[in-house]
Amino acid sequence: MVAEPWIGSFVALGSLLRRYLPKLDGRQLVLAVSVPRRDYVAALIGSGWMLSSSAPALDEPLTVFEASDRSTYLRAVTDRLIVTGQFTKLEAHSSGARVLTGGKLFAADRYRAASVLDNAVKSTVSEVPSGGFLAELTGAATSWLDRLAAPPMDLALVGTSKWLRDDLQAVIGNGAAVGDSGTKLGTYILPYDDRAATWSTPIVSAARLGEGEVLPESCTTVILDRYNAIKYLNDITTPIVVCIVDRSVADESAAETIVEARQNNSRPVSFVDELRWLPPTAVEALAFTVAI
Repeated sequence: MVAEPWIGSFVALGSLLRRYLPKLDGRQLVLAVSVPRRDYVAALIGSGWMLSSSAPALDEPLTVFEASDRSTYLRAVTDRLIVTGQFTKLEAHSSGARVLTGGKLFAADRYRAASVLDNAVKSTVSEVPSGGFLAELTGAATSWLDRLAAPPMDLALVGTSKWLRDDLQAVIGNGAAVGDSGTKLGTYILPYDDRAATWSTPIVSAARLGEGEVLPESCTTVILDRYNAIKYLNDITTPIVVCIVDRSVADESAAETIVEARQNNSRPVSFVDELRWLPPTAVEALAFTVAI
C-alpha cells in the first residue's frame, strides 16, 4: 500500500488543476514537479484529476435500452458487474423487461447506469471495483456507478508504460480504518486495457509519442513522466501539461527542456496564490502558461 506523507498533496494537486482549467483563457499551463523519486506521483495526480470530475449526466438505463438497436454499443453497470458490448435486444417478460447486451441477458432493472459508446467494442464483463477511501473523501462515491459507466476521457499518462502501469497497481486507503485493504490507483485512473469493461486513460509510451502517436482529442491534461516523455513537451498542445522531474536520475535534460519552454513568452503562475497548492517537503515546483 502506498504510504507516504505527500500522497494527499499530490491527489489534491490533481483536483486543483481541474479547478484551474477554466481560467486558462486559451493558454497552456505547464506545471513542473521535481521529486526525489518519480514513483506513484503521476498516478496520484491523475487520481485527483479523475475523482474531481463532474458526475456524468446519464439517462435512466431503461431509457438507454429503449433507444438502442443492434448498431448500438453500450456500457451498462449493475451493483456487481460492468457489461460492455453490442446491444442485442430488450424484451418483455412476465417478471419485467429483460435486456441482452454485451452477451449477457439480465433483468433490465438490475442495471444502475448505462451509457452509449462511440465505437464498436468486443463484449467484456468486469466486476465493479470499490471506490474506496478516496472516492468517499472526494464525494465521488455518490455517483460511483455512473462514473464507471461513463468515465471522463480527458487525461493521458506518457512515459515508460510498464512503470506507469506498475504504479497503478499500488493501493491506497485509510490507514486508520480497521479492515481497509485499500483500492488500486488504477481504479481511479482506469487505464485503457482491452480486457477491461471500462476504461478512460491511455498509457502512452514516450517512444510511441515520438513516433507520431496522437493523443485523443478529448484529452485536456497530459502527465509527462520523466525526461523520456518531457522531451516532447513542445509537441503537446493540451491545455494542461504536468512534467514529473525525477531527481534520482543525474540528468539535467528535463529541467533544461522546461526552462527553455518557460522562456517562450511565458507568464508565471503562483502555486500558492493561484493554484492554491503548497508543494510538500522535498518537492520543488514551477508553473507558467504559454500560448498555444
